[in-house]
Amino acid sequence: WPDEDHKDLPNVMQMIADHKFDLIVNIPKNHTKRELTNGYRIRRGAIDHNIPLITNARLASAFIEAFCTLSQDQLQIKSWQEYE
Repeated sequence: WPDEDHKDLPNVMQMIADHKFDLIVNIPKNHTKRELTNGYRIRRGAIDHNIPLITNARLASAFIEAFCTLSQDQLQIKSWQEYE
C-alpha cells in the first residue's frame, strides 16, 4: 500500500496503474475506515485500468477451484448471448 516510510518500494496503486496484475481479488475483511478506503481505492483502480476484479468470497473460491482443477482445453470463452 502507499507507505510514507517505504517510498523506495512500489506501492499497490502504482502497480495497478502499471498493469502488473492480471486479476485482483479484493474482499474487505474488516470495516475500519482505513480498510474500507484502501479497498475502495484498489477496486476503483482495477476498474479504471480494466483489470478483472472479484469482490465476493464465494465467487473467488469457485474461480480458484475451477482455475486449479480444469485444464486449458476444458475452458471455453463464450459471449453473453451463448448463456441461458
